[in-house]
Amino acid sequence: MPRVLDFQKVSFQEFKAEVIGITSKNISVVVPAYNDPENLDKCLEALSRQTLRNELEIVVSLDGGDNLPSEVAERADRVLKGEHSGPAGARNRGWRASTGEFVLFTDSDCVPYPDWAEQMVLVLGGGADAVKGVYTEGGSRTIQRLAQIEFDERYKLLQKHEIIDIIDTYSAGYRRSVLESTGGFDESFPFPDHEDIDLSCRMTGEGYVLRFAPLAKVSHRHRETWGKYFRMKFSRGRWRMKVVKRYPRRAGTDTYTPKCMKLQIILCPLLVPVLLLLSVGILPLALWGGLLILSTIPLTLTAFRSDPPLVPLVPIFAFWRGSALFSGLLRGIFASEEVN
Repeated sequence: MPRVLDFQKVSFQEFKAEVIGITSKNISVVVPAYNDPENLDKCLEALSRQTLRNELEIVVSLDGGDNLPSEVAERADRVLKGEHSGPAGARNRGWRASTGEFVLFTDSDCVPYPDWAEQMVLVLGGGADAVKGVYTEGGSRTIQRLAQIEFDERYKLLQKHEIIDIIDTYSAGYRRSVLESTGGFDESFPFPDHEDIDLSCRMTGEGYVLRFAPLAKVSHRHRETWGKYFRMKFSRGRWRMKVVKRYPRRAGTDTYTPKCMKLQIILCPLLVPVLLLLSVGILPLALWGGLLILSTIPLTLTAFRSDPPLVPLVPIFAFWRGSALFSGLLRGIFASEEVN
């Protein structure tokens, strides 16, 4: 077995030489894609500029759809194509066809920073079985900036934990042996939603070590309108409930969800009975509004530090987000999928 160094105290060169002795193509990067050649081209261009490019095997896994233009396809080492079944199937097809000991994932609409793969492998080689990176630069529109503030708050929470329990595949890495042991992603999730969280639950249940890599960055343009953001969060809630049904012990706890956000999900539907009580006075509405504002203090502080003009919009954003998540969770409760 290779000697495992403290990855926070060694240079990458020392790590590379003494921990795993990386050889050519020992790291695979899998990018699932579906009819998105323009964004995919930007992603592959960024991967071609990685500090570890000579060690990377870049695999594009097409989830059906159109064939890639030749100028895009030639940026990858391998291009696979299968039936349109969702990103879980595309990711599974990609990692199973790859050869690397370490398998990294990002999405076709993400642009990895030049040292993204290096930072991911540094944490994996330091003893982690799986690793999660971060989103940056969400876009210039108000809702995109608010969404990035939300991610920043979550990342601060993750940094408090040496071991985490959730990994999202926009910036993810796994040891091949872990993917083989768990079987990879559950293809009964037909959309890009919670198939990675389901895998995280199985991994933590089997005792694997998941860690956070805050320096492993990918840029991404978040949803551009309030309506698209609401629909995305509705979907998050809806598929989250499928995961909760499978792993009920995880229903109220994870290292990624701020407690204040859970309170907001409860508060949002209570606005309806509160409004009905206006006939007896304004006190119930004042109490409800006060609780909502208090619940947004951590997010407001994050906004104040990184994007101060957003501060007045944080309570509105929190209500919008909480309403979408509650609606999705409610839909998920009555969904008819069989729970395996």
